[in-house]
Amino acid sequence: MGRIIDFHAHLGKVIYGYPALTVDKLLKFMDRRGIEKSVILPLVAPEEEDYYYTTEQAVEDCAKHADRLIPFANIDPRRGSNDGAYDFYPVLKEYADMGCRGLGEILANVPANDPRMKALYRACGMLNFPVVFDFRMAIFRTGVPEPAGLPNLEECLREFPGTVFVGHGPAWWAEISADVKQSADNAYPQGKIVPTGRIDYLLEKYPNMYADLSAHSGYNALTRDKDYSKKFMRKHYRKLLFGTDWFVRNEKTLMIDLIRSMKLPEEIEESVFSKNARTLLGI
Repeated sequence: MGRIIDFHAHLGKVIYGYPALTVDKLLKFMDRRGIEKSVILPLVAPEEEDYYYTTEQAVEDCAKHADRLIPFANIDPRRGSNDGAYDFYPVLKEYADMGCRGLGEILANVPANDPRMKALYRACGMLNFPVVFDFRMAIFRTGVPEPAGLPNLEECLREFPGTVFVGHGPAWWAEISADVKQSADNAYPQGKIVPTGRIDYLLEKYPNMYADLSAHSGYNALTRDKDYSKKFMRKHYRKLLFGTDWFVRNEKTLMIDLIRSMKLPEEIEESVFSKNARTLLGI
């Protein structure tokens, strides 16, 4: 399937002891897996990896193969002020003019409903930038901390209906089940899914809520209860975005094979693998 869009990819040297993930290496990976285009997400939160990969680097790298690589912008929400008064629009507009199509992934250890985060959402809504989060349980020191039930996120979905929110990460995908526990041991929960999880509720209620299937968190969610997962995919396929989160560690990318093994209708596969991303990215 040559029309796959990977909504969650990375480039650069970000982890100490691992070589940089280069454009050429990523393109070879994309060719092996039948991926037509990849969204490149910068990493700018100081809590996260050992090195930064900035928006400017993403723009430069993507320009080498603009037909296949799509840069996102990323800004630490703590830039500028502590009260949410900072106007992110001028900088994000400059990034949009440079070719960026969205924001993320946000890994700053700042609650989703913090005023500084809301200032970002406001600007992103004006630019039609989807916002990609990495949600973590509050016990983690990286990623956007979110309590069980995702209440901070829901507050923002209501307040910014014109901004598209894309959920990703352990605290997001744990909420596919209703029996969520906030502990490190439950970051990748196992066992049958208990209906109805908060993801199901948020995807159904809010037009501006989408889900990123990438990484082990997404794969774990869809493999722990395959009967439920097929129903979930059928119900929410217009809101689901295929992604790999392939990184410098050369993680396994099993989601393509998993989705195909579900034997879903062609319309669903096309939406998840490509159509939804094209709509959000305007391509």
